Amino acid sequence: MKFPRLLLALATVVSVAWPSMAARAETAPSLPNLVSFGAGWFDVTPNTPRKQAIEFRLEHRWGASLLPMTSDYFTSWNSWLQIHPFAGLQTTTHAYLYGFGGFVFDFLIGDHWVISPNVAVGAYDRGNGKNLGCRVEFRSTMEAGYRFENEMRVTAYFGHTSNARMTHLNPGVNSLGLYVHVPTSVIFGL
Repeated sequence: MKFPRLLLALATVVSVAWPSMAARAETAPSLPNLVSFGAGWFDVTPNTPRKQAIEFRLEHRWGASLLPMTSDYFTSWNSWLQIHPFAGLQTTTHAYLYGFGGFVFDFLIGDHWVISPNVAVGAYDRGNGKNLGCRVEFRSTMEAGYRFENEMRVTAYFGHTSNARMTHLNPGVNSLGLYVHVPTSVIFGL
């Protein structure tokens, strides 16, 4: 299988490069760590079979931007583009469960607006929900919203989850909803 070898190669590159990347990150301004709470409508677009549900999302988004870690050249980009790792869990009222990790691309527009496309890969269990054809699923989401002075955010999202044709069965599913992103310092007082 090519996919596990690709992950192993990526993990090796990151582990070798991490010390120099971390030193660069300390000098670059970053956003706060965020805990993200989301709720929405699962399987919003008509497809077969359709199994609509209410979905809930819980995510952690790290605040340090990865872009300046790669090169000092990108430090100046931090005021309008930041790339952050994130991880989370998603479930539905049909007991669908999806654990994932990936990257968020924050495009900062002025002082208050943000567009945040993000991509993730993870493992899912269908519960009583829709069969997506594979235990490994990929999710891409587009978010847009408002950043408050205290760095809290409210964003609307539209996302797509599928197995990227890894199996013959690949119905995919689309979701639509809202997030509230809260800095960890607000929640935990750190």
